[in-house]
Amino acid sequence: MTIAVARKKLVEFCNKKLGLHIGNKLKQGLDIPKWVRKNFEYEKRCVRGIMDTDGCIFDEVHNIKNKKYSYKKLCIVSASPQLRKSIFEIWEKNGLSPRLKGNRCVQIEDIENIKKYFKVIGTSNPKHLKRYRK
Repeated sequence: MTIAVARKKLVEFCNKKLGLHIGNKLKQGLDIPKWVRKNFEYEKRCVRGIMDTDGCIFDEVHNIKNKKYSYKKLCIVSASPQLRKSIFEIWEKNGLSPRLKGNRCVQIEDIENIKKYFKVIGTSNPKHLKRYRK
């Protein structure tokens, strides 16, 4: 089922009350709203939603001297430097030892911190749970 809502008042509410900007998000400095950043629980829930919708968990595989090495990684990719910085700070605040990779990725590379992510932050995305448990 798809539900689409096209209401001027809804857009105005999201803009004025929730702090969501109208227009090109990257040019406006897309980031997590300040009112979310002021509340520790809201921050965790927000980053959980971003990860559930735009993040991924994957196995990074290397072959060295005919031996295969595989490591789980948890990653969120964004073109917004401000959003990447906020995600990094929230993960860091939760003791997850994040890393900035390249110019678009924030990731957790250590299996113990990935386990901690699923315990502290959690997920509602069955695909992420399946890949984590695999």
